Amino acid sequence: MNQRRSMPITSVMLRFVDAAELIKARSASDEAFRDLCEDYRLARETLTKLRKTRPRRPAEIAEYKTMVAELEDEIIQRLIGADEQSG
Repeated sequence: MNQRRSMPITSVMLRFVDAAELIKARSASDEAFRDLCEDYRLARETLTKLRKTRPRRPAEIAEYKTMVAELEDEIIQRLIGADEQSG
């Protein structure tokens, strides 16, 4: 179960390598942040699957690209907020 809990943050840590320690710390104490990381993991997974699907589904690919970008922005904003609160 502990491994399952770490899966969402692993995707985020791989994307934002320089902030890996901050991500780990934030996820340990913030359930909403962990949920955001899970949403990000699922969106990335779906986008990867859509890119491999034939025939191509450009509208859905574009939708998930946008979703991933928006989730990344939200993650960054939450990390900046967490860093400012601890600094």
